[in-house]
Amino acid sequence: MRKYLICISIIFIAGFNSVFSQNLVSQPIAKPSKGKSLVYITRSNGAMLMNFRFYDRDLFVGALEYGSYFVYECDPGEHLFWVASENRDFIEANLEADKVYVIDLEARMGAFVAAVAAVPQKPNEKRHKKKFYRTVKKELEIKKFQHQLSSEDKEENIKLALEKYKELKEKKSSKISVLSFDMNFENADKPE
Repeated sequence: MRKYLICISIIFIAGFNSVFSQNLVSQPIAKPSKGKSLVYITRSNGAMLMNFRFYDRDLFVGALEYGSYFVYECDPGEHLFWVASENRDFIEANLEADKVYVIDLEARMGAFVAAVAAVPQKPNEKRHKKKFYRTVKKELEIKKFQHQLSSEDKEENIKLALEKYKELKEKKSSKISVLSFDMNFENADKPE
């Protein structure tokens, strides 16, 4: 009986130790096609009943619901990403080829419905890594948007947004975020 209890204790301690000693869990992420850039657009908080609409300048990319994400493959170089809800929020991006970037759409308090903020994620910031890991580990079916995108029914919204962007740019507003070429993610590892 004593040998049996010792054996059970060793197994319990070894199992407990292996579960709680893992500091890093690797989560694979999609990679862009050769010569392209890939942007993960994630939605990690609030306004569960709202869909936020994501654009690349004058191109409607897609709508994103709470707790989900999609990936957008595009040409490297300069982009103007923006998101719309009650408001519009802008990101000027400079993307490198063969790199992966992350933008999180965060719900904010709005006057009538939820407002939205587009937040470029930094790979060296622990809370951004953690948020990206939690979103990607859900193993959702990845929706990859490219080439077949349409903006026909969004023309008025696009026109108003680009006018707002021009106004903010002329005022040198700090409301325009920046996603620089060096803010790329190699993986979605769980932070230590």
